Amino acid sequence: MGKAKQLLAPLLAVSALAVVALVTIGVISASAAEDDSAANELVGTWQLTVDRGPQLPPVKGLTTYTRGHSLIGTGNVLVRGPAHGVWEHVSGRLYADTHIFFRFNPTTGAFLGTQKIRENVKLSHDGDSYRAVAISDQFDPDGNLIASGLRATITATRMKVERIPDSP
Repeated sequence: MGKAKQLLAPLLAVSALAVVALVTIGVISASAAEDDSAANELVGTWQLTVDRGPQLPPVKGLTTYTRGHSLIGTGNVLVRGPAHGVWEHVSGRLYADTHIFFRFNPTTGAFLGTQKIRENVKLSHDGDSYRAVAISDQFDPDGNLIASGLRATITATRMKVERIPDSP
């Protein structure tokens, strides 16, 4: 019986190490899956609302993040053109982007300059919405800074295909 215990002890130790290794691999895989899953994908088109504070009405917009890390956006106000920019993955569900749009006088259509927006975007766990904070700066037509530190918060929902029953 003594020899059986001697043989069993190393076997139990190896088994325990194997269980610990499998559990560790499972935890690592689960956390990697959370970060790399389709729910953690910024690429796509988003419908958004920009809250610019109590003095200004919210802006409705659309933003598309491309696989090549470009960004294209538009808003429902006459004072701006489409935005163009770039984005990057920071970590986990956190992303950052920078984009610029042209500003115009809504009455005359005259070019007033540009606005540069920098955002931090946090995706929801299901990947179908996000919240963001933004800081922007405005520049005159010659590129001189005329206003800085303009802050906004953004909420967005992912645009999805809505199929219809008809066939072509």
